[in-house]
Amino acid sequence: MTTFFLAIALLVAIPSYSHLPDGRVLKAFQFPDGFAPQIDGDLGDWALVDDSYTIVTGDLQDLVGEGEADPTDFAVRMMVGWSSEHNKLYIAAEVRDDIHQIDRPAGSAATRIFQDDAFEIFIDADHSGGQFANFTELSSEDQISVNGTEANHFVLAGPPPDEDFFVNYSAAAWYALADGPYTSAAISFDGIVGGAGVIRYEVALVPFDHIDVNAVFLSVEHVLREGAIIGFNAEFDDYDVLAEILDAKWSLSGELNSYRFSERFADLMLMPLENIFLPTVVESRSWGRIKSTLTPKE
Repeated sequence: MTTFFLAIALLVAIPSYSHLPDGRVLKAFQFPDGFAPQIDGDLGDWALVDDSYTIVTGDLQDLVGEGEADPTDFAVRMMVGWSSEHNKLYIAAEVRDDIHQIDRPAGSAATRIFQDDAFEIFIDADHSGGQFANFTELSSEDQISVNGTEANHFVLAGPPPDEDFFVNYSAAAWYALADGPYTSAAISFDGIVGGAGVIRYEVALVPFDHIDVNAVFLSVEHVLREGAIIGFNAEFDDYDVLAEILDAKWSLSGELNSYRFSERFADLMLMPLENIFLPTVVESRSWGRIKSTLTPKE
């Protein structure tokens, strides 16, 4: 347990100076109307997203270890999309792991989800940067009023010992629900918990520039627009033999303390429709014919 807290302390204490991975601007695929994915843990309806949008293990940096990932130990494939029709972001990830560790007790997700293999998502919709969580200098009451209001941090980990696999570190109970009006989330798992397996994560969310803890009508919804850049980060927590010791923490931005500062996210551009989905093309090819040519990635 001491080693675990030492690793967490290092993540908090060490400053980070780089901004983005190699100055890269990531791409979010625009889903055409009627083609937004169902959030069910089945990634088959992401088959229309081509490989240029795919983020893989080699695009990530380990925040607690050194060297490159061993694909026989841990491998990631992630995609991000958006829909102007629904004003939602969509995130999907598939993780192949030689040891998929989930051992938290039932009822402990809010405090112990980080001690399981997990997928963390960070969103700063208006790209404003700044501190958005962990205001330890404030009173408990004041922390509740500001924590997670300017950017968001979601965590998925499962299969869970209970119904809790989706946690949002904001006090706004109306926002982060696994099957709610503003967020939805799902996971699927093939394998053996504590052994090898493949887990698939899927999330959809309406982004907000400001979230009021009390009510959605006091909050400010962000309108997604083609060509805009939002702050986005993802981290994959990998535990192996010992549940208290991180084997690796794979980060998209490569920045420490993303759970606290949103300027440490990566940049994500909302892309226009791919040419195949433009109206002039669709008129000569039915949606059914287009969809029939798409096969899910293995």
